[in-house]
Amino acid sequence: MRNSNRESTNRFWCTLLGTGALAAVACSANEAEPGKLTLLPAEFIAAVEVPLSVSVSVALVDSSTACVVESYEVRVVCVRNDGSTIGVFGREGEGPGEFDGALRLLRGSNRRVGVSDGDRLTIFEPSGTILSSVQVPFLLRPMAPFAQSVTGSYSVRVDGSYRTFVTELDAESGEELWERALLHPSELGLPMECERGYTTGALGPAGRMAFATCQSVLVLWDGDDVVTFRDPTYASELPSEKDMEIHRERWRLAFGAPPSESEMLAYAERPKWVTAGSRSLIYDDWGRLWVALQRDRHEFSYFSIFSDTTYVGSVRVRDRIEGYDLLGSTLAVLVERLPDDPAGIPGRGVDWYRFEPPGPN
Repeated sequence: MRNSNRESTNRFWCTLLGTGALAAVACSANEAEPGKLTLLPAEFIAAVEVPLSVSVSVALVDSSTACVVESYEVRVVCVRNDGSTIGVFGREGEGPGEFDGALRLLRGSNRRVGVSDGDRLTIFEPSGTILSSVQVPFLLRPMAPFAQSVTGSYSVRVDGSYRTFVTELDAESGEELWERALLHPSELGLPMECERGYTTGALGPAGRMAFATCQSVLVLWDGDDVVTFRDPTYASELPSEKDMEIHRERWRLAFGAPPSESEMLAYAERPKWVTAGSRSLIYDDWGRLWVALQRDRHEFSYFSIFSDTTYVGSVRVRDRIEGYDLLGSTLAVLVERLPDDPAGIPGRGVDWYRFEPPGPN
């Protein structure tokens, strides 16, 4: 069991978490006041418009090049922060260089980009040249940049509920190197409903894994040790009109018909989760955990940053964050730009920022 200090302001929360069946669960508290942010500097560098898409995936190839998914054309577009396009590749299909299913992007070493679709992972140069293609678990969600191997999570339905597994695969052959099942949130004794299980996770230093679950709960898995804590900046927030609009559209795309009135009413009354986007948790090069938040997301969007379980501060960026990636001190943010005219079509872009790396301890 990992021991954590329990401050009086969070004692009730920690006591509830400590009642779970898993002995290794611990609770960590820090001093931030709920809903309050400590903003850290981030210098705006450049903005580039990219094609409209329902995908929220973005991957940095290098500090000035990012790739995004153009879902309506089922292809990948790679752009530089000066506005130039260096690669457009892919189309709908099942052959080499073609895609069939939801696309997820992942940065690789040596300026490679991985594209996960269905049960395949294809590795490209940003120009579109295919380097390799392997079979992976269906809808694999990559958790970290890849080199010789790729680590990701996937979910399958077991005994009526979804279970999450993490696996590491050889990037060239697809051979499974290891796999482990994660405990369902209910097995951690969490005091709230967790039917959705976990978000896409992040793989950090020395194999530590981070996930989000249960609206505002963050979970760190380190070997057999599990630490559960909350983002102290989280404040319960109901969906906005824009959130409702996006939920309605994504439901229509997923199921071929608009959601029912009862579904929309239930969504409107359900507080947002703390996290935004499909890959909302990423470790930076200094081992700090970044969490993209659903907070606000109108004129500005926010990230919470943690060292272990300690909140270090927040970064604010403009527009509505959909996805992001980190490379060194470069932050690339895929955003939806809300039009001045409410009846207008939102734009889409990638914004580049430079943030301050942590100073010496």
